[in-house]
Amino acid sequence: MTRNNLMNMLRLSSQSLPTGAFSYSQGMEWLVDTQRIYNESTVYEWVASILLGPYANYELPILREMFDAWNRVDHQAIEVLNLDYLSSRETVEIQKETLQMGYALRAVIREMGTASNHATEFLSQLDNLSFPVGFSFCCNQNGLSVDEMLTSHVWSFIENQILVAIKAVPLGQSAGQRLLNVLIPAGDEAVRTSLLVDVNDWSNFSPLQAIASAKHETQYSRLFRS
Repeated sequence: MTRNNLMNMLRLSSQSLPTGAFSYSQGMEWLVDTQRIYNESTVYEWVASILLGPYANYELPILREMFDAWNRVDHQAIEVLNLDYLSSRETVEIQKETLQMGYALRAVIREMGTASNHATEFLSQLDNLSFPVGFSFCCNQNGLSVDEMLTSHVWSFIENQILVAIKAVPLGQSAGQRLLNVLIPAGDEAVRTSLLVDVNDWSNFSPLQAIASAKHETQYSRLFRS
């Protein structure tokens, strides 16, 4: 990995990237409210189950396919994958999350100095842009490899979930570091697995995550938007 790639990889996975990722708990807040998540162990079980389930078998494989489509300059495939991803969002909250983050990322792309080309023009005009399409575009344009892109995406998810747990459970900063010790290997495994998943085997099956998101929509008091 070149130093430039490392910097761009860190930039795209940073919570400071103004896409609003820090606003979302992805259902964890409802699980905390109902005491299904209440300590380090239950946080780990939840996050690892997502990493090794829907992330390894759908989120990362479709991101990989989007990256390949940008490489091939196959904009028709990008549109199909964007619709596929949106149709996999089971609740209003989850769909709004990816659309709001996609909209914010499109604004960021304008400020990143990305070369004005046909791909940039296509992205700017794509209706209902999902976040993974915009993220894969940024990684492609900045010269990251597929592995670097997937690692960046997984790190962003892990960091977000730990920050949610620190605020919502709540946990201390030391607990967050202990969770990183055990979740980083799970993230590495998710990336390795995703590279081997064939398109015919994609699976986003995660019923409790969908239920948590649906329940969160009407939760009486909440810190996060999903």
